[in-house]
Amino acid sequence: MQPMDSNKANGDPAGSPRPARLAWRGRQRARAIGPAAAALAAAGLLGGCGAAQLASEQAPRQPASKAPAASTAAAHSASAAGGMHTTSDGPSSSASPSTANCTSTGTSVTADRPSADSGAAPSLQAIQFVDASHGWAAGNGRIMATSDGGHSWTRQYAGPAALYQVDFTDAAHGWAVGKDALLRTADGGATWTAAAEPAHSASQPGGQCQGIDTVHFVSPSVGYAVAGGTSGGGAPVLGSLSGPVTGGHLLRTTDGGQTWQQPAEAPANPESACFTSASNGYLGTPGVVWHTGDGGQTWTKSFTEPPAVRAEPGAIGDTPNVQCAGQNAAWVLFVGQGAAMMHSPYLAYATKDGASWRGVMEEPMLESSLRPKLHLAEGPGSEPGPFSAISPDAAAFAGYTPPANGWGAAPLSLAGNGGGTLSDSGNVDAINQPLAASFRSTNQGWVVGENLKTNTFAIEATTDGGHTWATQYTTR
Repeated sequence: MQPMDSNKANGDPAGSPRPARLAWRGRQRARAIGPAAAALAAAGLLGGCGAAQLASEQAPRQPASKAPAASTAAAHSASAAGGMHTTSDGPSSSASPSTANCTSTGTSVTADRPSADSGAAPSLQAIQFVDASHGWAAGNGRIMATSDGGHSWTRQYAGPAALYQVDFTDAAHGWAVGKDALLRTADGGATWTAAAEPAHSASQPGGQCQGIDTVHFVSPSVGYAVAGGTSGGGAPVLGSLSGPVTGGHLLRTTDGGQTWQQPAEAPANPESACFTSASNGYLGTPGVVWHTGDGGQTWTKSFTEPPAVRAEPGAIGDTPNVQCAGQNAAWVLFVGQGAAMMHSPYLAYATKDGASWRGVMEEPMLESSLRPKLHLAEGPGSEPGPFSAISPDAAAFAGYTPPANGWGAAPLSLAGNGGGTLSDSGNVDAINQPLAASFRSTNQGWVVGENLKTNTFAIEATTDGGHTWATQYTTR
């Protein structure tokens, strides 16, 4: 299962979109030699050296074993932000992942358990703030929480679940999603209980849970989920740059995740979804964004990704991450298939009304070969990172450039004017590979990711639009 993160416009007392993300359906993904490499070869950009390098990029990038962080940079950053940060790994609430009978156990465990930091999944790879004070971050075996804007973080969960998404509707009600796990809380994370995952339908027999990949709740009771996708040879995955996820389903709940139903007319192969109310929302399938105004009972095609001039036979479109930013406003990041010379293709688009869409940015080297007529602004990083839809006018995009001749910090760009402008905001200094982002405004935001030099994961915060950053928490 992977990152579903999405913005919500209705949970914020101030009325601005709530920066939760329907994140990707899988963080650690293999890079395949696909259309990206073919485009380079056709353009004469991929030689023997590049081909050899490309072969080494096919293996998944797995996080190295986690070690305690040296905190001098963190202390300096926190001091620059106006105050030292504090962390706590003290007593926490734990809940076991949902079991295969697909029913909610309703149990909560308050005893401490050792963290699941085995190196198989990132220690931190999700973050969400519902207001300027209350936020949560999650990863392998942990959920961290803050009520003071990140100046101090407390560990709420230390258990076996490898978590990759948190989704809160307000400061009390939230959900955490991971591999074979769906947890929920009604008290701000003081206790977490295992929620149900849906059984297969009659057309998909076997009695196993479909496996929820991502959730997006619009209230404590009403929410949506993407579940049950496969890729490649049919093995369950969260998402893959080697190809879009297929076979998934959109699900809906009206009881906080106790039971789930599948809207009959939802488009096939959903990969991300976001809703601004119980009835109004967007759904991303390979290469396409759909819109509904009746809770997912009917859908209309809102946007289709521009076709590539060169594509593999049977290609069905790039992987979309769609985030809502107002009643009919949305942003989408399309991640292309394959990687070459430490580059992966990606495109971003935005709409304010669901009818007209504007190109925001692209990865220039590969996209210039795949779609030579677009000429969009250059996005941050040679590979796609997380983004955070702030409003109909603004979004923050983080990028990643794999280590080549050094260890570069993760770059950040801010889009404005509904995607009409894109500005370089600087680098997230303590992070090389960003994994999730949550911005409350164009000034205030948080990014979680990995420092590849120290093999640690960190929560970074900015109050000036990404020009300076404070390290608020580091795994150890």
